[in-house]
Parts: sequence; C-alpha cells; structure tokens
Amino acid sequence: MIKNRIRLLPVLLLAVWVLAGCGHQVASADKASDGRLQVVTTLFPQYDFARQIGGDHADVSLVLLPGMESHMYDPTPGDMIRISEADMFIYTGAEMEPWAQELADSVDMSKVKVVDASSGVSMMKEEDEEHEHAEAEEDSAHAEEDSHDHSSHHHEHTYDPHIWLDMQNAIQMVKNIEDAFCEADPANAETYKANAEAYIEKLEALDSELKSITAGGNRRDVVFGGRFAYGYFIHGYGLEYESVYDSCSADTEPSMAQMANVINYMKEHHVKYILYEELSTPNVARAIADATGAQMLMFSTCHNVTKDEFESGVTFIDLMQQNADTLKKALE
Repeated sequence: MIKNRIRLLPVLLLAVWVLAGCGHQVASADKASDGRLQVVTTLFPQYDFARQIGGDHADVSLVLLPGMESHMYDPTPGDMIRISEADMFIYTGAEMEPWAQELADSVDMSKVKVVDASSGVSMMKEEDEEHEHAEAEEDSAHAEEDSHDHSSHHHEHTYDPHIWLDMQNAIQMVKNIEDAFCEADPANAETYKANAEAYIEKLEALDSELKSITAGGNRRDVVFGGRFAYGYFIHGYGLEYESVYDSCSADTEPSMAQMANVINYMKEHHVKYILYEELSTPNVARAIADATGAQMLMFSTCHNVTKDEFESGVTFIDLMQQNADTLKKALE
C-alpha cells in the first residue's frame, strides 16, 4: 500500500509546481518580512520538540492533522507546497514515514533545510523485539509461526520507528533539531541552545522517573492489546511484555491462537491491566479485557494527538507523564 502511495508522489509534485508557480514570490516575501523561521514537521514529537526549541523565533506547523493515523497518511499537494515554501522540514526518517522521505528527497535543499530527527539513533528491528517477550517457549514458537505467516502481508517497517518512546532517543532528536535551528538562524543560536538545554533537563527527569517506576514496581511485565509500537520503551526501561500484535501494522488482525496465548498468560500471571494505543478502536483489547476481567489503560505512542489535545496545547512531556502514571498502575 505504501508503494502505491509513493508512486503517486511524482504526480503530486507536478501539482505542487503548477499550484505554487504564481504564489512562490509572495510566500517568500511574507517569510522574509516576518523574520521567524517557518518550520514544517510531520509527526507530533518533532512538532513539539521544534516549538519548544524555536520559541518566539519560529512558526512550527504539523503536516499530520490532529486525530489522524500516521501510518496510513497520504500527502496532499497542499502539504508539498507548504514544505517547499518553508525554511525547514523535519521528519523522522524513512522507516516511520516513507512518504516523507520521498518528499525530503524532492525539495530544493538550497532553499529548505531538511532535518532527519532520527539521525544518530540506533534503530531497533521489529523482529528483535520478540526477544523481549515474557512468554513460554511453546507460545513463542506459535508467535514465530504466526509472524512468518503474516510476513508477506504487513512488514511495512523493517525497524520499529517509534524511537521517541525512549527518552534518551528523544534527547538525541532534540539535539538534532537544536543543531538545525542554530545553523538556519545563527543570530538566535544562543536562545535555541538555552531552550533545548531546558527541555532536555525535563526529558532527563522524565527518564529517571520512568526508570524509578520500573525498579519499584511489583512486576516487570506489561500486556498490550493494541498495535505494538513500544519496542524502544520496553527495551529502554527494562520491561518484559506480551502483545497480541506483532507490530504496529494496520494490515492484519491477530489470530485466535494469538489472543488465546495472551488471555492464558494474563490469567496464569494474574495481570490486572491491558494496554492499548491512542487514536484507535480497541476492540481486541476490550475482548481480552472481557475474557480476563482486566482493566483497559490507554498508553500513548505520542505520534499524534486528538484535536482537543492539540488545541489545548498538550506537549510531548504531558503525554509521556500520562504514560508514566499508566505504567505505575500497570506494574502494581
């Protein structure tokens, strides 16, 4: 499906050239007279990082509309015009956003600074995450068999793209964006550095809190009943997990055997909570909760927010603090 969307990009780029041809000079003049960096980001984490660093010196916008699911997003000609008119375009690499990588490769880099916020982060293969499972060997064999059955259908990502769920990775992303701001606008570099330093302190504090919650919990395992996008979080905070899904792909549903494995695990290990992701209809998690008597808890992947959250000015720190509170409850 992603390949089909990527094939449409040349057509959309042609639309950009046609639509933007008459308005380019006006947009450039507006940008120059304002003096603020015009920054376009694709997902909520780098959107929030950029606005925290840019402060009053940058206008930061988000391509992905609040409430939209990022994995199935189709760029529009309007998106491409906005990116081509910006000072800076920030995305998180080809693994999360193949469509954004194609856009990044298509812009005039002499006019738009393209920033891969994932630069310097060690990517984790989705297949490797299976080693973190807290399941019995025979259940692992079933999961591996199911994974092989599904591999030809849904392996859109070789690597887990949700790097920001480990706060050390989030800090690396902030540093990448800080460097880009300083290069693009040296006159305000000291402000960007100070803003980034203050924000990194908050991320470090949150990192310490999450590690403390894990260390102080009565258990180390959590169970996910939604799309699995938490490999970096699990690995970064020393947790074990069970998941009814193999990955964050939206192309497949779990088999009855996978659901039975998770239900049996929860009953045998007295798991009281099952987690699911935001912006989803948690039918699978609800079915497992009904079968086990567990309570459902939302655990955000932070890739996007609802319209109400966006309009209220919610931050990445807010979302991760909510996750910290959820984790503390899940490890009771």
